[in-house]
Amino acid sequence: MSIRSGRKTNAWSDNWCSYSPLRSFITPRAIANAGLSLSSMVADPITDNGQWLWPQAWYDLYPVLIDVNVPQILSDAEDRLYWRDTEGKLQDFRTGEAWNSLRHREGKVHWVNSVWFSQCIPRHSFHLWLVIKNNLKTQDRMAVWEVGSATNWNLMCCPLCKHDRDSRDHLFFQCPYSFEVWEIVRKMVDMGSATDSWSSIMHWMELNAHSKTLDLIICNLLIAASTYFIWQERNNRLFSQLQRNACALSKIIIDTVRLRIMGFKIGADPKHRKTLDKWQISKNMDLDPG
Repeated sequence: MSIRSGRKTNAWSDNWCSYSPLRSFITPRAIANAGLSLSSMVADPITDNGQWLWPQAWYDLYPVLIDVNVPQILSDAEDRLYWRDTEGKLQDFRTGEAWNSLRHREGKVHWVNSVWFSQCIPRHSFHLWLVIKNNLKTQDRMAVWEVGSATNWNLMCCPLCKHDRDSRDHLFFQCPYSFEVWEIVRKMVDMGSATDSWSSIMHWMELNAHSKTLDLIICNLLIAASTYFIWQERNNRLFSQLQRNACALSKIIIDTVRLRIMGFKIGADPKHRKTLDKWQISKNMDLDPG
C-alpha cells in the first residue's frame, strides 16, 4: 500500500513499509499495552507533528522500527494499492501483473511468432506448439511409460504407413503417407530450402519468425494445418476405421488454409494478387488500398 491519508491501511497487518506486516514481530499484547488497537490505521499512531506515537522503548525492543519513516499524510487522498513486479518496480495492481510475477518463466524461444500470430487458427497453433515441444502421445514416448502387461509395444507401428513406431519426427514428415501429403501441400508455398525433416522445418520457422509478409504467414498456417490434420488422420486410423488417402487429406489442408486467407484484410499489392490467384481465391475479394 502507498500511504496517503493513512486511513485505509492497517498499521499492523497490511503491507505498507519494508518491514510489514509489523504484527509479525510486535505482539498484540505490546500493541494493547501501548494504548493502541489492532484495528489502528497507519494514520492513528502519528502525531500532528509527524512523529510516531508508539513507546520509545519499542526502538530497543524492535530496532528495525528506527528505519520505518513516518509517511507524509495527505488527508484528502486515499491510500493506493500497488504490486511490486519481478524487477522490483511498483505497478498499479492488476491480476495480469500478479500472474506475470508468479508464473514460471523460461527463455523466449525464436519460433514463437511462427506459431502464435493474429491470423493463426488457434487450435492448429496449440497443436503445433505441442508438436514443437514433442508433447504429443506418440508411440515412442508412450513406450517409456509404465503400462500394463496387456499392451505389447513391440507390435505397435505407425497407423499411417504400418512401418516403424510413430514419433514426432516420423509423423512430420518422414512417414511415406505424411511425406506424400507434405509434398502436395508445400507446392502451394515457397519455403526455400526447408525439406521434409522436422529439424529443417523448425530451422525455417525460427529464421522467418519475425516476418509479417502474406506469403510467410500462409506458410505458417500451412505448417500448422498439416501437422494438425496428419495427427487427426493418425488418430482416426488408430481408433476407428476412417481413412483418407493422401490426396483427400491434402485437399482438406489446402481448403482450410484457403478459407482462412479469405478472412484476411489484404493490402492492394500486385504480389498479393499473385498469391491469391495461386490459392484460387476470387478476384472479387476486397483488397485494402491501405
